Amino acid sequence: MNFVFFVLLNAVMLIRPEELFPGAGLRLYLILISLCTMSSLPRLLEKFSSESLRNRPVTVCVLLYFASTIVSDCMHGRVTEALFEEGPEFAKVVLYYFLIISVVDTPGRFRTFVASLIVIIALLTAIALAKQFEIMEFPTIKPCKELYTDPNTGEEIIYTRMVSSGIFNDPNDLCQALSLGILSCIYCATTIPKGFTGCLPWLLPIPLFGYALLETHSRGGLLGVLAGLACYTFSRYGGPKSIPYVVAGSVAVLASMGGRQGDFSAGGTSHGRLMFWADGLKELFAQPLYIPTGLGSGWFTDEMGIVAHNSFVQAYVEQGLVGGGAFLAAFYLSARIAYGLGQSIDAPSWAIQARHYVFAIVIAYAVGCFSLTRNIVVPTYLTLGIASILLEAAAPTLPERFCVNRKWFGWAILFGVCGLLFIKYTTQTLGLIGV
Repeated sequence: MNFVFFVLLNAVMLIRPEELFPGAGLRLYLILISLCTMSSLPRLLEKFSSESLRNRPVTVCVLLYFASTIVSDCMHGRVTEALFEEGPEFAKVVLYYFLIISVVDTPGRFRTFVASLIVIIALLTAIALAKQFEIMEFPTIKPCKELYTDPNTGEEIIYTRMVSSGIFNDPNDLCQALSLGILSCIYCATTIPKGFTGCLPWLLPIPLFGYALLETHSRGGLLGVLAGLACYTFSRYGGPKSIPYVVAGSVAVLASMGGRQGDFSAGGTSHGRLMFWADGLKELFAQPLYIPTGLGSGWFTDEMGIVAHNSFVQAYVEQGLVGGGAFLAAFYLSARIAYGLGQSIDAPSWAIQARHYVFAIVIAYAVGCFSLTRNIVVPTYLTLGIASILLEAAAPTLPERFCVNRKWFGWAILFGVCGLLFIKYTTQTLGLIGV
């Protein structure tokens, strides 16, 4: 029964029916997460044991990042916010992550859950298109209008960038969901044992998701989808041998795109963001005592007026070396271990079959996070949670180098330092050459 509650929880949490039809006051999310938590409590508690955490490095990274947000705020005197406001809000998201790895614990449940995500994302897309083309009216959904100047003609164009409900009321966020939907369709279509007739229904939503992607006019979203498809191809069809084909295909798609979504010229928004990230990192290094713990949650908004529009930069600047390193390591380890299933890491056949899909969605989401601030929202931990389901299956045979011990923590610190220096100097270099 807990699995049914969890699927319903995802539908309510991602579609937000109470926002689409305000006034009902049903508190569906609170009811469902309470039912799901109570019905999964024994499994949830198991995940916090020392033996369980030893074989689950991604889960430890999630907990480290959660702890770093509280410590960072306390270091800056924001104890009340850390313990009674921001901390509890983030704790709800962390609870969701633990629910997904506790509830989706069999091959059948994994496949059914991925299929349910396709249905949910299709509903999100239908709602977005209905609003975009004024078929239905949803007062809480406000499409994003943006003025774009064509670099070739100088013509000014106003784009209405499509959005959907709830946490996807932003074109870039919607693209993250569409990317997950496209890759989920490919996974279901390629793993069903009934041939073309069986896989066809799973392929049908892909054109819908692709068309919706174009309506968002999101460059970061397009790059995320291309990265996901490229990584799926790389993992499934020959590894390094597939790189020339992946590169050629990506270049062809980008060359065929027009307008805002196909404009990756130097300068403009991208250059401004690079300089913005560089300023935040410069401020962190100007206060070396805060490098381990960061400048505190909300620093970008308080000091710069907006979020960083880069989840990894935001994590390093606001939560420091510990938090930024843990956040980056969660994605790295998810992708690294998933890619190794069936090669350097033993795992059940169903997990090996799903590794191409998981490797692709993690990289696609990480690429999207490079132009979005999505450190403490559910879709981030949905993606990491899907990866962790496969890692759970491989936990008994996880190589010692991935197991959490004193040596692992030493690696994590070194990884965090290298990640911070790489992001800092890469950002500065790209800014200096005018990207």
